[in-house]
Amino acid sequence: MGVSVANPFYSQSLLPPIAAALGLTAGTAVLVPAVTQWGLSASLLLLLPLGDRLERRRLLVGASLGMAVACLAIVIAPDFAQLLPAFFLVGLFALVPYLLPPFVAQLTPESQRGQVLGTLLSGQFSGLLLARTFSGVLAELAGWKTIYAVSAVLMVAVAALFRTRLPRQRPASPPGYLALQRSQLQLWLRYPALRQACLRQALLFGAFMATWSALALHLAAPPWRLGPAAIGCFGLVGLVSISAARPIGRLVDRHGTKRIVRAGCVFALVGLLLLAFGASSLPVLVIGMACLDLGVQGAYVAHQTTVLSLDASARTRLGTWLFFTAYLGAALCSQLVAHAWASWQWHGNAVFAASLVLLALLIPTSD
Repeated sequence: MGVSVANPFYSQSLLPPIAAALGLTAGTAVLVPAVTQWGLSASLLLLLPLGDRLERRRLLVGASLGMAVACLAIVIAPDFAQLLPAFFLVGLFALVPYLLPPFVAQLTPESQRGQVLGTLLSGQFSGLLLARTFSGVLAELAGWKTIYAVSAVLMVAVAALFRTRLPRQRPASPPGYLALQRSQLQLWLRYPALRQACLRQALLFGAFMATWSALALHLAAPPWRLGPAAIGCFGLVGLVSISAARPIGRLVDRHGTKRIVRAGCVFALVGLLLLAFGASSLPVLVIGMACLDLGVQGAYVAHQTTVLSLDASARTRLGTWLFFTAYLGAALCSQLVAHAWASWQWHGNAVFAASLVLLALLIPTSD
C-alpha cells in the first residue's frame, strides 16, 4: 500500500532539482505535481468505477504494472515536453490505494470498519512519508530520476504480490460501464452526506497539496537554500498522522464522524496559521506541517468511513466521488499556485490554504 501510494507524491520534494535540471522557473516546476493530479483525477472518474464491474484483483495487478511503465517513461523522457505526459500517466495508473479500501471494506464487519480503514490509511500515510523523504535522499545521492527507476521495479513486485496473495473478488451483479457512469450522478444526488464529505475533503486536500508543493520552493529559496534530502526529511512530520490513523479510526467507530471532521479542520487551520506567522523558523514550520498533516488525514479517515458505509453495493463508486473530488481540488489548487507563486510566495500560499480550510469548516457535517 505504502509503495503504491507514494508514486504521485515523489515529485513534491523534487521540484527544485527538476527545475534546475531542466532550466525551469519555480512556478513552471509546480506543473509537475499539477499534471500528476490531473491524471489521477481523470483515472478516478473514468477508471476507478470499474471496481464495481470487473474482478478487483485483476484491476489491482493491471494498475500496478501500468504504474511501472509510467515510472519507466519518466526515467527515459529527454525533456520537459515529454516529461509532463509521463507524469500524467503516473496519476492515471495510481489506482491501487483507491481500489484497496472497497476491497477490504467488503471483507470487514461494519463495527470494525473505521479501525480497519484507519489501519489501511496508515499504510497510505507511510507511503506519503516515504515519497517525500526517500525521494529527496535519493535525488541528492544519485539524481532525481533514480526514485522512479526504483519504483518501476517495486511496482512489478507489488503486481506479483497481488496476483499470488489476494483472493478474487468479483461484484455480484456488475452493471455495464455506461450504467456505472450514470449511477455516479444518481449516487451524488441521493446522499447529502456524500456531497458534504466530498466538498469538504476537496477543500482540505487542495490546501494540503498546495502547501506541500509550496514548502519545497520555500525551503529551496533564501535564507534556507536546502537541498532535496533536507527538504524530503520534512516528510517525517507524517509520523504523527501515521501513528494516529488507527486511534482516529477507533474514535470514528465510537463517536461518529462529526467531531473527528471538525477537529481535523481545526488542526489544519492551526497548522496553517503557524506556517504563515512562523515562516522564518524551522521548528515552527515542522509543527505547522505536522498539524496540517494530522488534521487533513484525520478528516480523511472519517470521510472515508462515512462514504463507504452508505451503500454496500456501490462502495467503489462512492469512493470514486471522494477520491476524485479530493484530487480535483488538489489539481486546481496546484495549478493556481503554479501561476501565482511569483506574486504569492510563501505567505500568500498560507493565507490561500487557510481560506480553503475555513470554507471546509463551514460545510455542515452529518453522520
